[in-house]
Amino acid sequence: MFLDENIKKSELAWEKILQSKNILLISHLNPDVDALSSLSVLIEILKDSNKDYIAFADGKKEDEYSFLPNEEEVIGDKQNLIKIISHRFNFGNEVGDDFFKFFDLVIIVDCGSMSRTSLRDNIINVRDLMLDTFIIEFDHHVPVDNYADIEIRTPLSSTTEVLYNFIKINDIKINRAMANCLLAGILTDTGNLLYPSVSSDTLDISSELMSLGAQFPKLLDNTWRNKSFLEMKLWGLALANLKVNKKYNLAFSVLPWEDLKNFRNEFGQWNSEIFGDIVGFISNLSEADMVLLIREDELGKIKGSLRVGFSEKDIDCTKLASIFGGGGHKKASGFMIEGHIKKNDNNSFEIV
Repeated sequence: MFLDENIKKSELAWEKILQSKNILLISHLNPDVDALSSLSVLIEILKDSNKDYIAFADGKKEDEYSFLPNEEEVIGDKQNLIKIISHRFNFGNEVGDDFFKFFDLVIIVDCGSMSRTSLRDNIINVRDLMLDTFIIEFDHHVPVDNYADIEIRTPLSSTTEVLYNFIKINDIKINRAMANCLLAGILTDTGNLLYPSVSSDTLDISSELMSLGAQFPKLLDNTWRNKSFLEMKLWGLALANLKVNKKYNLAFSVLPWEDLKNFRNEFGQWNSEIFGDIVGFISNLSEADMVLLIREDELGKIKGSLRVGFSEKDIDCTKLASIFGGGGHKKASGFMIEGHIKKNDNNSFEIV
């Protein structure tokens, strides 16, 4: 539920959007469905408001989420972003890292940390160069950086649920495309309404979105029932490596670089959301209060995903994630560290 403070912020953010001429939309690196759905919803709103905009999500793969309306408008490479900005504003090759100056407004979604946008230096330049660019942030994670002029952040199920509240506060009409995007973000960030982050409001919102045209079966087909043979094999590897530390009631699985490299060489690249699906499934384990999935899918970069299971204990996994420079939600967090996962002869693992 939105606090009065966020209601006021939402009204101010809408005023700023209506006043702005050129708007840059940004989500986090390697965007998931919630991030891209949030961008797609904002694109739909800006189209209806006759605003000029550019949308960017570094690392977005072409056609990975083609079922989402407006997905094709989101630029997935920083160099392409700079080229498009250069062309849009007729600056040839002169656009540098201060390209935020061409925008009245930057809206960042689903991203509590500047570094996760891959545009950290550009955001810092807004302040250092005292640019007139205004920044609005929509998010549902625990913040790592406070960088926005207006920060609309609340621990709801997803960033699309945050945007739904923003839309309702400002009496913005929800069309079918927006309904599909809003529901897609909610479904994927809640494990199809199974995670503890789901509230009665989340269920009411989901029901309303379906009444407005959101296609629940189609969204499930494109997010949950679309697993490839490779992804099923990855699930099998994660489950084969699953262990439980009974002292701390912590379940964990490790996916080392060598195994993932072999999978990639044999079967090709997988959908980036597969690891979220895996750790979400493991969190159903009754013997564990919290689960951890550690993987090295990029050599030298180790990622960890934490989930709280269906425990009656008051567990905040952001405290563990923050030790490694990460963050997220109380019930779901993540981190990334430099290093390499070494697989020993006795089938144990260590980080070197």
